[in-house]
Amino acid sequence: DDSRFQTAFRLLRQMSFQSDGELEVDVDGTIHDTCDHGGTLTIRYRRPRKNAVKVLLMMDSGGSMDYYVQLCSALFQAVSKSGHFKDLKVYYFHNCVYSRLYTEPTLRPSNTVPTDWVLSNLSSEYKVILVGDAQMAPHELVTQFRYRTPDGEEHKRCGLEWLQMLKGKYPHIVWLNPGDRPTWGEYWTRTYDTIGREFPMFPLTVEGLEEAMKKLLVR
Repeated sequence: DDSRFQTAFRLLRQMSFQSDGELEVDVDGTIHDTCDHGGTLTIRYRRPRKNAVKVLLMMDSGGSMDYYVQLCSALFQAVSKSGHFKDLKVYYFHNCVYSRLYTEPTLRPSNTVPTDWVLSNLSSEYKVILVGDAQMAPHELVTQFRYRTPDGEEHKRCGLEWLQMLKGKYPHIVWLNPGDRPTWGEYWTRTYDTIGREFPMFPLTVEGLEEAMKKLLVR
């Protein structure tokens, strides 16, 4: 349930304190140590306890993901209620990331932002969590589709290229998969295996989420 997911997300914040190399002056500790040393200034440092974790959550919606609506809803509730992040951005896609991302799971065309905008405006310090079953027709991953940039320039790019751009921009990125690897034919395993080679992939379970949070903090 979402409470167990919240515990896993709390791990991300706690571990970020341990892995963050920056230190701040512990004022109370410095006064105490200075007094203990006869007035000789003795500065004590500590790791900052401020919330510094920024998360970009991108979730597959619709189609085969309808089987996992309750599970993904629990994940969303956990991440949005956790209060453990300095900033949280949530976007949606269908099957694969393309030139535009949706701002709500209903995938209404009127509520989108250019993927280029996200790549340009969200810094590489964001921890990125992609959620999807990685199952689609292979052409959806490798066929180049036309799109226009906000300034009117036309380009062609396939889904796999968009995913690789995300990976190139964000060094801390994982893929959570609510489903198992398909076993009913090579055609249906092709995109699952391709995406699995691009990203560290973990099952969307409490245990899998905990392992993914640890992976996000590897330097």
